[in-house]
Amino acid sequence: MSTDPETPDAPDGLDHHDEESEADDEAANDTSMHDVEDDEGAADGEVEGDGEGEADAAAERTMSTNGRTYAVSDEPEGYSVFDNPPNLAEMRQRLFSLEHPIELPVADWQAYFPFVDNIWRKMRTTDSQPENVAATVDYYACRLRRGATPKVHTPRPTPEGKQQRKKRVREEKTCAMTMKVVYNHGPIETCTISKATDGVMRHSHDLDYVDGTKRNTGIMDTARREAAKAYLPASIFWKMWEEPEKMRAAGGKFMKMSDVRNVQYAWRQGHQQVVLKAHKGFNQQRAPRQPPVPPPPPKPQFQPSMQPGVFGRLEPVKPNTRNEPTTAVHWDTLQYPHHARGFLESYIPDPKLTAVRTRPHVTLTWASSLDGRISQIPGVPTAVSGPETKAMTHYLRSRHDAILIGVSTAIADDPALNCRLANPAGYGGLGWEFQPRPIIVDPHARLRIHPGMKVLKAATERRGKAPWVIVAPGALLHPMAVSTLKAHGGEYLMINDYHPAHGGLNWEGIFHVLFREGIKSVMVEGGGVVLSELLKMHRSHLIDSIILTIAPTFFGKAGVMVSPDPAFDPTGRPIATRLRNVRWQPMGDADVVMCGHMTVDQPPITNGMLPGIEEYSRTAPGIPNVQQQPQQPRPQTAGQQPPPGPPPPQAQPQPSSQTPQNEAHASAVNAPVATPQPGAPASSAPVPPSASSDAQP
Repeated sequence: MSTDPETPDAPDGLDHHDEESEADDEAANDTSMHDVEDDEGAADGEVEGDGEGEADAAAERTMSTNGRTYAVSDEPEGYSVFDNPPNLAEMRQRLFSLEHPIELPVADWQAYFPFVDNIWRKMRTTDSQPENVAATVDYYACRLRRGATPKVHTPRPTPEGKQQRKKRVREEKTCAMTMKVVYNHGPIETCTISKATDGVMRHSHDLDYVDGTKRNTGIMDTARREAAKAYLPASIFWKMWEEPEKMRAAGGKFMKMSDVRNVQYAWRQGHQQVVLKAHKGFNQQRAPRQPPVPPPPPKPQFQPSMQPGVFGRLEPVKPNTRNEPTTAVHWDTLQYPHHARGFLESYIPDPKLTAVRTRPHVTLTWASSLDGRISQIPGVPTAVSGPETKAMTHYLRSRHDAILIGVSTAIADDPALNCRLANPAGYGGLGWEFQPRPIIVDPHARLRIHPGMKVLKAATERRGKAPWVIVAPGALLHPMAVSTLKAHGGEYLMINDYHPAHGGLNWEGIFHVLFREGIKSVMVEGGGVVLSELLKMHRSHLIDSIILTIAPTFFGKAGVMVSPDPAFDPTGRPIATRLRNVRWQPMGDADVVMCGHMTVDQPPITNGMLPGIEEYSRTAPGIPNVQQQPQQPRPQTAGQQPPPGPPPPQAQPQPSSQTPQNEAHASAVNAPVATPQPGAPASSAPVPPSASSDAQP
């Protein structure tokens, strides 16, 4: 006979019968139920207003970030989002391992069970009468238990344009651990928790594995309570990690921002007009998506060789050179040896300077022909350089946080925009979390987003990340494109500063937004419009380095050129954008790589005369030197009248900023008539300033 004991039933839709399907009991605490992975600034900061938010208006203050409004709650000092039972971390471990029987009041068991319902799943309830004492026994099994004849999983149909949800595969982790809870009726309701079988049975996994696989109801209810109070999901996640000990004790070690969003999803459907608020002290810029973890220890790297020459064309190898590690690599990866990387170190992001920078390190890199073209015909992919340069490009990708291209390049080339550098660490040498983030500049949303794109395929196969697409405020975003991009982990980023008649998007604003999103270095690979815009003189302060590969070929006038518009100083003189710290490096059989840092050629401020003419006008005979004070008298010959000279210094006009030709003409007019000098022929005439410089006085 079955009864209904006072057993804590987790509010997750569990079916308390034998061998039920796990598809039902994962409904409430599912960590990826809804596609609500919006940008934190867009989703969290939506302007919402409802009567429910007006009641607390006196206790809140409104703040605005990036044009979006949210309220800041004046919560009491020491406010905590957690309501954990005492000694929760210890009790979770004891209820997991069950090394010894545990006797608890029923009320305490009901308080602890929501924090371990991701470990145990109720199977059945029976009645027993040992020694004429009525008792109720509940049997639980580990959630990783698999039956003898498991049901075949039938995936739900996937809507068009969405990525099929990948359920975590757990066949390699099966556990036969069982637990029983015996309820003892009496003046004080107690229960005894122990193993259901012999004492040698243990879990085949640890507690962290279960916490990483499924969230427990207790930690999700903690976030759900704050979500029902109209707090921002980012603020809830930040506030929970303000108390890391309680967070880990409740089983939230592996909790993500998406878990908080999914918890709030159902509440927000009925409260779409409520003004979301933030906890006191919440960082306006962004709460971290993931809990802070210590950085992994650095992997041993080979020191770059000082040997001249580089990959593809090396000088004779020295006897003490190091051997490269030999490991099996994927067929699609690229090889770029360590000794070929040394010449790039001065031009790539320095991790030591990341903490002090206020904008991302921006590197422009592209391959060009001798006539400055990057392709033969617009819209047609063209191989410019050799395979060695391609491997170098993927090494540069591994040293940057993001890869930026224009929409025309994305449409023409359909690139994967990932790092495929071979390394013992695995495919591409980088794990998925260390792959660079693709960024596509598409102001008018011209790019057609579909699952067949190489960049989305790479994201699906965990060989790269989904792109962020930068659009202008007036872009028409198709709902299918938005859902497809979000389903793969991508985002649309809207940059408000857009002026089509004055250069389009504000690049300084783009880099500022990316830096705020955690992008500390950007590698700009093209295309021609993007590179030409960033090479303009007034944007040179945004560029840190340039790495250009030059191939010995000509593409002709029909090709796509990379060249900035000319710039002029206030006087109309053209200004050149130069590179400093330039280094040329051969690459492969015929290519050459040029590296340099950006600088602007600032001409010296002069009065308009060329330096040579100005110097001659000061020292030539017969020309008064107006800069010498006082003016020395000219030598006179006895009995000879002095020739008519220029007016006194106080009446002489000051030099003007006229052209060199006018200056020379004026000097010739003001020159005295013939004044023979000692040792000079009587018939010699004064030499005008435009005469040859080898004339002697």
